[in-house]
Amino acid sequence: MALAIFLAVVLLMILISARTLKRKPVFICKGDCLFSEILHEKRDVWIYLPKTEDDPELKQHQYPVVYLFDAEEQYAGFRELMQKENTDGSKVFRDTIVVGIRNTNRSRDLTPTHSIRDSKGKRTREFRPSGGGDNFIAFIKEELFPYIEEKYPVSSERILMGHSLGGLTTVNILLHHPEMFSGYIASDPSMWWDDKMVLNEAREILSNEKFDGKWLYFSIANTTPPFRDVDHIQTDTTSKTNHVRSIFELGDILQQNPGNGLHFSYKFYDQDNHDSVAMKTAYDGMKLLEKLPAH
Repeated sequence: MALAIFLAVVLLMILISARTLKRKPVFICKGDCLFSEILHEKRDVWIYLPKTEDDPELKQHQYPVVYLFDAEEQYAGFRELMQKENTDGSKVFRDTIVVGIRNTNRSRDLTPTHSIRDSKGKRTREFRPSGGGDNFIAFIKEELFPYIEEKYPVSSERILMGHSLGGLTTVNILLHHPEMFSGYIASDPSMWWDDKMVLNEAREILSNEKFDGKWLYFSIANTTPPFRDVDHIQTDTTSKTNHVRSIFELGDILQQNPGNGLHFSYKFYDQDNHDSVAMKTAYDGMKLLEKLPAH
């Protein structure tokens, strides 16, 4: 009896161990950590390198770098994207270093102003800490850039990618700090934020400033079921379509200012929702980069 109980316990432990192993992430990332004097906190970043650190070829080249918001949600999928191969074994995308920025307080960092209302105008506790975007941008520019550039073989080419509130911050940085990145990819950006504050700023900035050599790709997800057509979305005035209408509005503003030097493109993904559109946007945005003039 004792032997039977012992064997049963061993078998149970093996099964539990096997299930635990299956839950482990299928990717491995290099974790870095730096303390931000600006934000007064420790910040973790996940780094993807196209070569192993002990590969001498890594240090013989300088690589473009993609800075990615919401690393917890977006890093794994984007890393897989960077590793994709064509049928002949060549990589779909050129070798690139990826810096995934993990969140500590997402509502604070990815919002340019303080507001406690969501896209439908409803008050929400989620946004109580909002409005710390300027400090977060300063952290990236003054602390994260020097840290990455000292430690890794990066070129001067930087690309920023963000989804939702991260997409809002991506557009906000393009408008106010265009020198920080050469390319910007915004996935279903929350242009509705704070009564379309960033969108309203875009009207003036895009008509008066120059963005030579910069490029922007952004996506619009179908977040308004039941979906009729684009004309219905753009003419609707209910709060249900506020999110998607505000992104279409960004497209209109860009089209009204063709002489500012900004390369831009966008797409309405009518078969994708707010979450599923992220990696498709990343793929299409990175493919767009290959079609642009030499960078």
